[in-house]
Amino acid sequence: MRATVFKRVASEHLLNVIGSWTMRPKVLVLSELFWPEGGGAELATYLVTNVLRRAFEVTVVTGSKNPAVPRGVKYVYEPLLARREKLFLWLNVLKLIKAERFRKLICRADIVYIPRLSFPVIPYAKEMGKTVVVHLHDYIPVSYSAAILAPYEEHIHRVTRDDLALECRKGVNYCLGSSLLWWLPKLARKWITQADKVVCVSKRQARIIMDLIPELEDKIEVIYNPLPPELVNRGVHKSLEVIPTFLYIGGDSYVKGFHILLQALRKLGKRGVRAKLILASSYSYESFKALKELGERFRNLEIRVAGRVKYEELLNLYNRAWALIFPSLWEEPLPYAVIESMLVGSIPIASRVGGVPEVVEGTYAKSLMFTPGDFEEVAERLERVSHLSRDQLINIGLELREFVLKKFNGDTIEQHLLKIFSK
Repeated sequence: MRATVFKRVASEHLLNVIGSWTMRPKVLVLSELFWPEGGGAELATYLVTNVLRRAFEVTVVTGSKNPAVPRGVKYVYEPLLARREKLFLWLNVLKLIKAERFRKLICRADIVYIPRLSFPVIPYAKEMGKTVVVHLHDYIPVSYSAAILAPYEEHIHRVTRDDLALECRKGVNYCLGSSLLWWLPKLARKWITQADKVVCVSKRQARIIMDLIPELEDKIEVIYNPLPPELVNRGVHKSLEVIPTFLYIGGDSYVKGFHILLQALRKLGKRGVRAKLILASSYSYESFKALKELGERFRNLEIRVAGRVKYEELLNLYNRAWALIFPSLWEEPLPYAVIESMLVGSIPIASRVGGVPEVVEGTYAKSLMFTPGDFEEVAERLERVSHLSRDQLINIGLELREFVLKKFNGDTIEQHLLKIFSK
């Protein structure tokens, strides 16, 4: 209790010290997308911006037309940041640097914060004497696809080959593009090494980045992403289904392990285990057909595709689910899906990738982690959870929530972020 009070007082003191300056330092945030557009990285950027606005004068420049900009934060819409493809985005950013309107924004800023991909700005900002902070939510400086397959130790010498294979799975155009532009991460690396600080979101991500880019070792700081306030304040309100119900929200992406999920369901079906699966996110016709065939073949399996749902509806799905299935195949730095499930009291059944072990260490969920790509282990974990009683599920859920709130302490994360930006 005393430690918590001390941290809060220290954080407030730091805010008061910074806020007592004659003029608050100015932070310029460059983010191609801004929440609610995008995914976990954009949510993290929104939450970090919400922290920064308390001590700094913050301006967000984004390609999103209707961002949920925190109160007190200035917003500038920049269409040149609306391109998603790295090469075209970077060419647009190089154009943007020459624009007088953008030069004025850089000139007024004290700190330039790059939480996504606008790396070409870094050399220009440094020439103008600005502090540059880069926030990495993936592996863009070392991987064309921004994903490194797990375990990293087995893929360290074939990252480029993995990138080509992953891109070719998406189609001919992606395959051709990656074959021609596989060198783009080297360009990103050149820019990022000029930054003053590089924030990684988990120890695992930081170790991988430092292993592949040793020159960043002295610049890297590990700071966990802030927790969404609505989940922190929401509490656990479980309305569990009678049938063992599992939630999957990864879509039919290969790296999210959709094919592993299908194999695990087939295994459950053959064993006669009764279970219900709810799938959120987008699915192709072929994927939808495969799910339908599974449900028709195995009467013990009930499969429902909810599709893309609003955030509030997703939280309602969490409340009904016994557990979240997270069969990811890549070293996900700090998956919000796992953290969200723990905050709402749903057990994550997750692959041993990226920051997942850091999140679930010391909880019941640790015993449910499985080897990436091993569908038999997934099926066994699903069956194990299906045997838990309602009381066990609720008690485990409450313990998970308490654990994650303590581990991702808001005051500690806020204090660390403010120190990075006030140096």
